[in-house]
Amino acid sequence: DRFAAFHANAHYTFDRRYSIDATFRYDGSNALGASTSARWLPTWNFGAKWIISNEQFMENVGLINSMGLRVSYGLNATMPPTVNSRAVYYASTSFAPGYAQNIIDLNKLANINLTWEKSYMFNAGFDISILNDRLSLYIDYFRRNSFDLIDMIKTSGIGGEMFKNANYADLKSQGVDITLGGKPVSTKDWTLAMNFTFGYATNVIKNAKNLPQIYELVRSQGGNKNDYAVNSLFSIPFAGLDPKTGIPLFYQPDGSIGMDANMQSQDTDYLVYEGQVDPKFTGGLNTTLRWKSLSMNIFFSYQWGNVVRLNPIFRRNNTDLDAMSLALKDRWMNTGDEKTTNIPSLVDDVGSHVNDLTSVYPYINYNYSDVRVAKGDFIRLKSLSINHDLPGEWLQKTKVFRSASVRVTGKDLWLLYSDKKLNGQDPEFYNTGGVA
Repeated sequence: DRFAAFHANAHYTFDRRYSIDATFRYDGSNALGASTSARWLPTWNFGAKWIISNEQFMENVGLINSMGLRVSYGLNATMPPTVNSRAVYYASTSFAPGYAQNIIDLNKLANINLTWEKSYMFNAGFDISILNDRLSLYIDYFRRNSFDLIDMIKTSGIGGEMFKNANYADLKSQGVDITLGGKPVSTKDWTLAMNFTFGYATNVIKNAKNLPQIYELVRSQGGNKNDYAVNSLFSIPFAGLDPKTGIPLFYQPDGSIGMDANMQSQDTDYLVYEGQVDPKFTGGLNTTLRWKSLSMNIFFSYQWGNVVRLNPIFRRNNTDLDAMSLALKDRWMNTGDEKTTNIPSLVDDVGSHVNDLTSVYPYINYNYSDVRVAKGDFIRLKSLSINHDLPGEWLQKTKVFRSASVRVTGKDLWLLYSDKKLNGQDPEFYNTGGVA
């Protein structure tokens, strides 16, 4: 791989009040398409800052220590690791009766049209500090219009490759980050410092040409579909339990009810949209309390605005060595149970009706239905630590150590709030099988 980059920066400040910045880059890489227009790309960025606190009309405002307004706009580019401009070959072996021979396997065709993924990025920010820097506030807003994003696309198969990487998708995203910091207590013996963060981000995919399969959208990681957010989660619409067998039923694309759901189908319009896997809101509260040489740090984290796929509770085969989900205690066992529970019967409970499952297996589909989704909102005590600095007069006697401290730290000690549907599953991790 070969890369080259040329860049120039310019900065100017006038009267400690107004600043402007300009950056220009010209990047090239042979990992992209063979044409010059694909391999080389100019990018740029312009920014400005107004230091309001240095204005004359702010001289008599003793409450404010510093205040500024920032703005920038530019074109950025990235190169994902999935690209290949040349054909990719792998050494392999061909086996035939009585002998074997070395062969070269064509893994990917040359892709001469791949180019950089690009984004127009706008940023605006405001910061202020008051009361001798005892209280500070930072607000940042961003808006990003990305284009020429690379993903797999189905082709006509010319050249022997059905799916190729291509620059075709757009992504529009925006968000806000807020940081509020304060030190309400600051004396010789006592210090109390607090820092609160809040982040909001949203995005939507545009101009996507791919046709995702059902499994790509219902899996725990979510999938990508045009006019939806990145990593959106969909579900197979649950239609209840068969009153005779407790076998799960689902709505079909034509509106009828049946046991089947073709995971390889690209007919995804009938799926239930649950939300995005990535949280829209994130943040935390960090607090540090110090008394002389003893200090304590407490950090709470939170998020909301996302959904979580519940861990699967059914497999194709179960043995006595498997640990079963506690939810199966509430499964369907007799006619009438379908009115009070949405958990299907076990195959053993179905009895003679097991022959109905030869062509389809609805229990796996049930794991990806809309009754197996919970909210990803949570508030958690992320860490708690206590630190003690050893007295300096003790350390001086050793003539070796100038400073030393003892610290005890606990991680993920308390999940204050989460969706009850999680039933012990950790909202931060996928496929943990319970508490992570």
